[in-house]
Amino acid sequence: MNTPDFLLTLNSHGWSTCWIVADGRPVELAMSFAFSDPCFDLIDALSRLIKGESFVTFFWYGEPGGERIEIERNPEQHHLLKVRIDGFSESFGEEIKAFEPTIHFEIKQRQLLLGFYFQLKKTEVLLQDPSFEKHRTDLFPSERFKAFESEAKQYLNLK
Repeated sequence: MNTPDFLLTLNSHGWSTCWIVADGRPVELAMSFAFSDPCFDLIDALSRLIKGESFVTFFWYGEPGGERIEIERNPEQHHLLKVRIDGFSESFGEEIKAFEPTIHFEIKQRQLLLGFYFQLKKTEVLLQDPSFEKHRTDLFPSERFKAFESEAKQYLNLK
């Protein structure tokens, strides 16, 4: 089993994309900022894992449909996480009737945190460039990221 890898992009005009590659299989997740803040939701879930929660869940919405992301700690090996991402076709606000597996994988918590921390950090640095920041104003939760960055650096033992 190869370690999953992540690419998080902050597109312009209210969209973001997360690419996940697990066992050589790439999956593209498109996220709209129209209904929630996908970056904030990701940061919040990662922070809760750092604090020791055994299960976190959040949704990334498209237009229509989206993904439910569930991350569950292995009860015997606490450093291992099972990540389940399941898609749905209903629009925001509609009752979700069925989920279809998008991608499922296991990963060490440290690897998950490192992968997403550096993708989020990349976004924060890119937003300092005026040409990148254009059409992306208020799409990144900078204050929440700063708090998470402090937690993540301490947990990951980064300088």
